[in-house]
Amino acid sequence: MYSMTGYGEGRESNKEVDLHVEMSTVNHRFLEIEVKSSEPIPFAWEKKIRHLVREKIKRGKVSLNVEAKWKPPFLSEVVINRELVTSYKNALSGLCQNLGLDDRVTLSHLLALRGVISPPRKPQIKKSLETTLEKALTKALKNVLKMRGKEGKEHLQSILRYLKRIQKRLSDLEEEIPTAQNLYQEKVKESLKNLLALGEDREKVARELSFLISRGDISEEKLRFQSHLRELQTTLQQKESVGKKIRFILQELHREINTMGAKANSFIISRLVVQIKEDLERIREEVQNIE
Repeated sequence: MYSMTGYGEGRESNKEVDLHVEMSTVNHRFLEIEVKSSEPIPFAWEKKIRHLVREKIKRGKVSLNVEAKWKPPFLSEVVINRELVTSYKNALSGLCQNLGLDDRVTLSHLLALRGVISPPRKPQIKKSLETTLEKALTKALKNVLKMRGKEGKEHLQSILRYLKRIQKRLSDLEEEIPTAQNLYQEKVKESLKNLLALGEDREKVARELSFLISRGDISEEKLRFQSHLRELQTTLQQKESVGKKIRFILQELHREINTMGAKANSFIISRLVVQIKEDLERIREEVQNIE
């Protein structure tokens, strides 16, 4: 089981460049991959990056940043346009003479003029660097998965604690059912006597009796709830992405426990139902961050 939250870095170098890949993941309904780079990278490389990520991550928003730092001599030097500087200097000196000014043209004046200095040009990422980038990405991905796995185990332990509590309360609920049914049967008998005493027709009495009996019986809901619990426990042990499946099972568990609560004619059962629903909600909160 994996969390959808994670962070990892990967560094790799060769004689030309130092590459740093930074990757972070957060919750998302689907898989969304965002790739940024300090240098333009070929489309085929970005496509391969996305493929490698998809192989390991099934859900979540993935933000990936690639930073390249070039090493000398692959990083070009600052270029000074000497012809342009000379032209500027002659023009400014001539202007001072024409205007009768004593000002001197200094180097700081010339360097501030447009076009005199050209900043270093960054080399284009070449095909030979693809392997270096892939190694850095693999390291970052490994670290992300390690963090997602660690958080996933923490989520799993929390869910298992809640499940253990639910099973205990379900067991208490089962023990209470015979007592609750006996009390309810007495209420049904009393209602039946009252209806007969009022002289109601048999058809109406039969309908009312059928309603009262069905209202007090939660055995089917309990069996379905137990079946869904077993399915949830099995799903939690699976290694693939299980977040969506767990959410579906939780919906079914909520449906059954709500029906039990509506049918229950016992204060103790109603209280246990409320407690079970609270634990199901806590599990749902944990599952929000599960892949």
